[in-house]
Amino acid sequence: MPRIGGVIKKKVSEASPKRLLPEQALRSVTSKSGLGVYASSDTLFKDAVFGRDSLEVAEDLLYTKPKLVKNIILTIASLQGENRHSANEEEPGKIIHEYRTTTIDGKPIDQVSLQIFDRLSQEWGGSSTVMAYYGSIDSTPLFIRLLIRYVQKYGPGILLERVKLRSGELVSVLEVLDRAVQWMLDKLSESKCGLLEYVRINPHGIKNQAWKDSDEFYMHANGRHANHEKPIASIEVQALAYDALVLTAELLPSWSKLKPVAARLQKNTVKLLWMEKEQYFALGFDHSARSRRRVLKVSTANPAEMLNSRFFLDMEETDRQKYVGAIIMHIMSSDFLTDAGIRSRSLSEANLVHHWDYHGSFVSWPKETYDIANGLRLHGFPRLANELFNRILNITHASRSYPEFVYVDRQGRVLGTGLVSSHHGEIILVEAQNRPERIQAWTVSAALGILARDKMPRPDAASEWQKKLESQILKSIPHVNLLKSKKELNARYPSYPYELKGGLTR
Repeated sequence: MPRIGGVIKKKVSEASPKRLLPEQALRSVTSKSGLGVYASSDTLFKDAVFGRDSLEVAEDLLYTKPKLVKNIILTIASLQGENRHSANEEEPGKIIHEYRTTTIDGKPIDQVSLQIFDRLSQEWGGSSTVMAYYGSIDSTPLFIRLLIRYVQKYGPGILLERVKLRSGELVSVLEVLDRAVQWMLDKLSESKCGLLEYVRINPHGIKNQAWKDSDEFYMHANGRHANHEKPIASIEVQALAYDALVLTAELLPSWSKLKPVAARLQKNTVKLLWMEKEQYFALGFDHSARSRRRVLKVSTANPAEMLNSRFFLDMEETDRQKYVGAIIMHIMSSDFLTDAGIRSRSLSEANLVHHWDYHGSFVSWPKETYDIANGLRLHGFPRLANELFNRILNITHASRSYPEFVYVDRQGRVLGTGLVSSHHGEIILVEAQNRPERIQAWTVSAALGILARDKMPRPDAASEWQKKLESQILKSIPHVNLLKSKKELNARYPSYPYELKGGLTR
């Protein structure tokens, strides 16, 4: 097989897919039996409810689809962990990671979904008809944050509603919230530094239990994988935990003790993960076999995800300027910025992994780019946010889909989005095996969120340092307009078809 980026001559024939409008795409991932949303309507995740994905979708649609958001909250609340089981990594109060059944919306799942179900159910302690797996560290703080934001927007009535847990127990949503907060507090107390860490319990469970769950993502700068037998802390998870703690303390006086816990988490995150020499945050840390803490000094987009939280907003202005300014300088540089959005890992560290891993340097996720764009907007950089918003919408228009992720080359060009017609042309060979889902729920919700962004709360007026930094960066990056016509899209996003190592052509 040629190396990454190799080129071959091959006849390509692919019919242009019909593009679904965002509302149509949302309907394609919405459960007809009240389970909220499925992660995709394509192949791998079309029959699965993911806690993280559902909650992200709900956050994106909070101001435009309150009924669906409420349904998602109640669905995820009903799947909360109740007991301790090592096989499915369930714990009391913990929020679900993945839920699958053999019947969806009153119909048996198809053969592909059934094969996936059987394999996962065997590995993760499911039954012949239901599989519930809890291996994620971020679903719980995400749930807490979403629920409280919903209450802030629509009132506390939802807290009094009752849901039936998997055991059959009826509990109020407020009880679900209390149990989720207690789970998070217990996890923080287990950490010597007061951060939210994960370690898998089931040896067949997911190694990396944050949203970037590929085996290769959590690495050291020397290329060695993180130690998955000991706790790992991921930086963006700390911002989620911070929000969950602060928002709960502000909403419920009974949880006022969470404020000092949040302050400690914020302080320790900066102390342990800020790299002064690089002027950027590390990905996180792991532990050696002897439990010595080791910083993962890899440059990724994860620190920029923290912008979409209160983590920096609650700092002194000088500290906020230092950390926010540094993050923005990094994330909008050529090391990260592409025609599709933000790379998951920096281009300068592309050689850490010898193939195109799906959370790596040659991949951009619309979901992550959207979170970062919202963070830019929140911190007073609306024009930079629009640069990312435009890229996301352009990708959905050019690809006629709502892709899970897209491959991008070293020049930042997007592969596989342009229209491909029958001809003899060059195909880029990519050493990767992951085909992105075509209709991914949180890409759909990102597109809908962008189109309805005027309904979101407006950030405070920018100060001089923000205006100056934004203008400086805008002069240094390629400007991308929102493109709608085929002519414009084909000119800005020409066809670069690719073939994966497994033989799939896009």
